Amino acid sequence: MSTVFLHVGQCGNQVGIPFWKRAAKDENVKNGRTFLHEDGTQRSLHIDSEPKVIAKINKTNTVRKKNLVFGRRGRGTNWALGYNGLLKKGEDHIVEDTMEMLRKEIERCDSYSGCVLMHSLSGGTGSGLGSRLCEMVRDEYPMSHLVSCSFAPCQSGESPLQHYNSLLTLAYLNRYTDCNILTHNDLILERLQKKMETVSFNQMNENIAAALCGVTLPTDTLTTKCGASIGMEPWEMVRSLCPHPGNKIVQINHIARSKLSWEAMMSQLLLNLHRYDKDGKPYRSLSTLIVARGDSTDSFHSAMKTLEKKVKNAYSCVPWNPYPIDIWTARNNLSGSKSASLSVASNHSSVVDYLDFLLSRSQTMYKAGAYLHWYWRYGATEDDFNGAFEEIASVVDSYKEAVK
Repeated sequence: MSTVFLHVGQCGNQVGIPFWKRAAKDENVKNGRTFLHEDGTQRSLHIDSEPKVIAKINKTNTVRKKNLVFGRRGRGTNWALGYNGLLKKGEDHIVEDTMEMLRKEIERCDSYSGCVLMHSLSGGTGSGLGSRLCEMVRDEYPMSHLVSCSFAPCQSGESPLQHYNSLLTLAYLNRYTDCNILTHNDLILERLQKKMETVSFNQMNENIAAALCGVTLPTDTLTTKCGASIGMEPWEMVRSLCPHPGNKIVQINHIARSKLSWEAMMSQLLLNLHRYDKDGKPYRSLSTLIVARGDSTDSFHSAMKTLEKKVKNAYSCVPWNPYPIDIWTARNNLSGSKSASLSVASNHSSVVDYLDFLLSRSQTMYKAGAYLHWYWRYGATEDDFNGAFEEIASVVDSYKEAVK
């Protein structure tokens, strides 16, 4: 079951670099041929509206050169410009080139199962072009899986257009993807600042890549008896974590340590979990997936007998799900032979706070007419915004109903 990765925009490509470095160290990835071709090249496309980041990727020998698609002009942190392009015939070829290269990449797969899309919510290319590609991939390959790994900007502000961009993109992801793995830059920064005084973008990208590798790379649990990985991890994650089409936003909590017991690692991981809203009400988890890597002694399942109640209480699992926790293990861990890692992916109602914040800010700006001329200039319409407001409001209502 082969997976094709689409890395879109500066953020999607910069996270992709450490992601593939980690993946290349996994023996099951090398032998399974689910993420790599027989010649060792990645099953990935790298797309950006500018050549700067793509030029760095071009220096590696693991990427097919024709799978690098780029333009000569950025998208100005504008969703409309990213989605609609430059609106000049013959000047914007990125979408057409990407879909053609994707078709060829899929035809190279023995058994194509789906796409994983990595992109930001705030950048013009990541948000706008990411939305457009998401829509086109779903239209072209309706029966295949489609998972988005999206990265939310810091709420303190990276751009005055980030709230509009994030809202519009999340609306498209909710319409067209099977699952959206949402990463908040604020949370990554908060966790890293507890360990170090200054945090670089590279360190944030490494942390995000480690969490994504934790839930997408091969595990022993889903490996066949003959020892071959069939690459079902991303799609089994969707089955496990997205029980309802209206609730498909997943968040990952990840920790890697050496010389610690599973109990100590789980305790440290749960310290980073936001359990209560501003009114003191507990957030709830619709479904939770725990992936333990570095389980060389097969001890994690026995440890979970005592940890399961602790995890259920921390995540406040909903009572209507009879199997709220799924567990995968792997003997090897990419961080090193003596280390172990825990990745807990959860369909968690804490996302409602972020969506409410996004709706409130965007609607306030929209009613004031702030910055809308930049969107009208590049082909956006009132229907785009009204549809996004309705879509995100329905997601909020769906989560509130699911956790009653």
